[in-house]
Amino acid sequence: MNILLFMKLFFLSLFPFLLWAGSPHAFSNLGQTIESERPLYLSLLKHKQFSSYTLEVQVYFDEVDAAFKIGNELDKQIQSDEGENEEVLQFSYLQSLRALSKPRQSLKKLYYKEVSSSINNKNEEYFLFLINKGKLLLDENSKLKAEVLAYSKNVKHLEKSYVIKYLQAEKELDERSYAFMQKMQDEYKSYQAVLAKAEALKLRQLLVLKKKGGVIVYATENEGDIDFYIENLFEMHVSSTLFIKNIQGYEARISLPYKLVLEGKQKVKVLTLYNISKKKQVGNFSSHISWSKGSINARPDTHFIYALPFHDKQRVSQGFNGRTSHKGNAKYAVDFAMDIGTPIYATRSGKVVEVIQRHTKHGMSLAMRQYANYIIIEHSDKTLGRYFHLKQNSVKVKLGERVKQGELLALSGNTGRTSGPHLHFVVTKAEAVRDDYRSISVPIKFQCSEGILDNPISGESYCQ
Repeated sequence: MNILLFMKLFFLSLFPFLLWAGSPHAFSNLGQTIESERPLYLSLLKHKQFSSYTLEVQVYFDEVDAAFKIGNELDKQIQSDEGENEEVLQFSYLQSLRALSKPRQSLKKLYYKEVSSSINNKNEEYFLFLINKGKLLLDENSKLKAEVLAYSKNVKHLEKSYVIKYLQAEKELDERSYAFMQKMQDEYKSYQAVLAKAEALKLRQLLVLKKKGGVIVYATENEGDIDFYIENLFEMHVSSTLFIKNIQGYEARISLPYKLVLEGKQKVKVLTLYNISKKKQVGNFSSHISWSKGSINARPDTHFIYALPFHDKQRVSQGFNGRTSHKGNAKYAVDFAMDIGTPIYATRSGKVVEVIQRHTKHGMSLAMRQYANYIIIEHSDKTLGRYFHLKQNSVKVKLGERVKQGELLALSGNTGRTSGPHLHFVVTKAEAVRDDYRSISVPIKFQCSEGILDNPISGESYCQ
């Protein structure tokens, strides 16, 4: 028998749980999370010391495979026209996934125990092996991460490990975030001390009337009157409305609600509530702000021809007015299915006004929306080009930077609310809805090898 074939069969006889075919599509987020840990534990078992847990790992993944078998049956039912047993299988699969929670935590505890033991015994070789292979597990235990950093600090050459560098950078970010919050609290206390003078005490609740995302509204007392300010922390234009209601003891000498389009990073005094009481008694009012990214004054250039955001031929997985999510305000969005790591280029010149690239999570639940990595570019006509589901830490441009059409922006990924790797591209503007605002997509045209593309067809492939 061929010696390589013999070794392969021998290894599989020791680790039969190597033979897996991925998680089911049903409840994919939980299933994929569990499945992503399989290669991690297999890597850990390659070390002589950790291999003593081979039986525990095998038993656990046998249970995983048994649960996935039910999930695969559920997938078949969902895809079939009849689906008579779908509800029963769904309940059974969920029960099986929940039953995995306890043994899954037990395996993690074994890993944590080994990391602590390697620190206590000063076993540097085993320590490096464990943290390099099990970083995903280490991320879930903040106390152990602190022990790992403390140990590596005392052993200089350990600091060269990429995992140690990652954990140190993460710790420094947390410390800076805490320092920033502490600074904000100190400033708030200082502001309160100023307000303690005279009648300003009565306005201590007005330091920040409303903070939402990147738009801040605050008020200051000025000889009994109240001045309101709005500050836009974004790089892009923002359309906003300030609502002030139930006014008693004050007078607004302009029409309310107050509407304003703010430029990027703009801070402006918007209005004053005048104290109409002769005794200068402080009155009451309530307030809130509504805003949307983009300018309601944007006038989309309908003649502009956009470049495709990629070079090689890619397939449209959902076009305009798509069956699933490209409806209503998003009807002119387009999804291009592409492998993770595909270069993404600017479809149009403009200014980089927002960058998010820290996330890794994905799935089909609505909660996954917050985990999308993306870039927003503001164009010369004040429309916004949005590139979504990018790969973590793959952005090649900086916030505030001006980019040209065709310039490399980032790499495609599979983050946020997705059913698979793809790029979601859409151009939007702000639209007024009564006294509120919303973002709506605008029709666009692409230049491709076949000519002008004004209606990308789902299932068709295009290239520059």
